[in-house]
Amino acid sequence: MNDPPMSPRRRGESVPVILLTGAVGAGKTTALKKLVRDWRESGRDVRGILAHRVFEGEQLVGYDLQIIGEDERITLARKRGAGLEKIGPFIFSDDALARGRRVLRESAMAEVVVIDEFGPLELAGGGWAEAVKKLLQESDAKLILVVREQLLEQVRAWLQPFRRPINSFTVEELDKEKLTAIISRAQ
Repeated sequence: MNDPPMSPRRRGESVPVILLTGAVGAGKTTALKKLVRDWRESGRDVRGILAHRVFEGEQLVGYDLQIIGEDERITLARKRGAGLEKIGPFIFSDDALARGRRVLRESAMAEVVVIDEFGPLELAGGGWAEAVKKLLQESDAKLILVVREQLLEQVRAWLQPFRRPINSFTVEELDKEKLTAIISRAQ
């Protein structure tokens, strides 16, 4: 009796996706920024994007985009602005979205790619959705997606067709050594 031929491993299939969750303002971006800095200082190839909240006084007015490895922040979303993509009260800058998408496309050969954040805009097919799909299909990079806790199950369902292992951490239970071990052992 002959065994059926084994199908070749699909690109990225056994490489994990790590979801970092927490409530708005819980410190997801801050914690991840520290981890990214430590990993880059230790020689890891970590690329991607971070989204920083912007306040006027105590009022949240939007988000700025920071490319990992760069100090500059650019306007990503504001309550008042110009752009084609909108979620809730925020209008996203077409230029910032194009820059972030380009960075993600150029990150396919990285060891780790950070996407802060993956949320309602992406679940609706906008924002970083297409760039993340491409990474999931064509890259062996380990992906870290920042996800608000109320969207965790929707994001898990969105990721299912890509057949990658999914690990979730809340910002409160984030353990640098455990996360580094997951990233290090994935092939």
